[in-house]
Amino acid sequence: MKALLSVDDFLENIDKYFLVDVRSPAEYTEASIPGAVNIPLLNNQERELVGTAYWQEGIEQAKMAGLSLVSVKLPELVESILSAAAGREIVLYCWRGGMRSHSIVTLLKALGYPALQLVGGYKAFRRRVNRFLNDPAITASVIVLNGLTGVGKTLVIKELQQLNMPALDLEAMANHRGSAFGSVGRGKPRSQKDFEALLFLDLYKLKDAAFLVVEGEGKCVGPVVIPDFFFQTMLGGQHILLEAALDTRVERIVDEYQGVLAENNAELAAAVMSLQKRLGKNKCAELAELVRQGEINSAASFLCEEYYDRYYRDSRRKQDDYLAIINVDDVCRGAREVLSVIDSYLQKTRSALPEEDNA
Repeated sequence: MKALLSVDDFLENIDKYFLVDVRSPAEYTEASIPGAVNIPLLNNQERELVGTAYWQEGIEQAKMAGLSLVSVKLPELVESILSAAAGREIVLYCWRGGMRSHSIVTLLKALGYPALQLVGGYKAFRRRVNRFLNDPAITASVIVLNGLTGVGKTLVIKELQQLNMPALDLEAMANHRGSAFGSVGRGKPRSQKDFEALLFLDLYKLKDAAFLVVEGEGKCVGPVVIPDFFFQTMLGGQHILLEAALDTRVERIVDEYQGVLAENNAELAAAVMSLQKRLGKNKCAELAELVRQGEINSAASFLCEEYYDRYYRDSRRKQDDYLAIINVDDVCRGAREVLSVIDSYLQKTRSALPEEDNA
């Protein structure tokens, strides 16, 4: 009996598996299945050598070249997989469910360790993501949280997630805050494919939810683009406006960046300089110097009042377009008020449906 697992079966029981990507680090970095651990069969240079052998000498020579490279490190590879799996059911994949993942699954089984091979590998998973992106089915009511910079939209999203409510953190998926300062202290933003995969998995997991809460974003979150179907769903969703005092907002911004300031001082100052088109070279230089001196409060206060608030005011909806306006100086209380507003909205929506639809 072959130890195979389809992508659909994997998705239905995703939390029970320990997923191992045996492709090269370069392949893994470009795009992977979220949650997978990279334990490569071949490193980047070795994969290139095998590829060269394949194109120049044929498949049999490529197999032998791969075998000679892999055989010496099989004990360490197996130990790495078993140690990381910590008793969970192991699922391995490569590019398209071929020789690399099959060979390790076979070896693990021969050693008495059950393991499964993901049918079609990463390529099959990506096809599943694309199928969803091209034919999405979102039946939940989408609730969008809007508000000025620093108000705490992401904090409310995280609080809702802690309460096991269906909330999506698009900025976490993108690994970017969605602003000129979005990547400071976060490293490289996620690739478009990885962002889409994370969005797909969250929407798949929450496919039966009555509602979804998401932070209001532009079409792009840093370098990644929100798929058009979901962006249009956000635009057409119900909106809640979050408000907080300026001092609270500045404090939250400072808290966000204080921890990364020491190591990313120059990066933060460079981000300030990128705002010259709107603020002018002299003002940006002044703000960048404040940042370099550690005076983040003063810089954040100015940017809130003179940059972000003015920019947001131009695109803000009319007051009547919001389900509610909620103060979130206290994030926990604000998150619960958000849930109360959503509950009232859903009840009104259900009561407005024809009687047979409510049955």
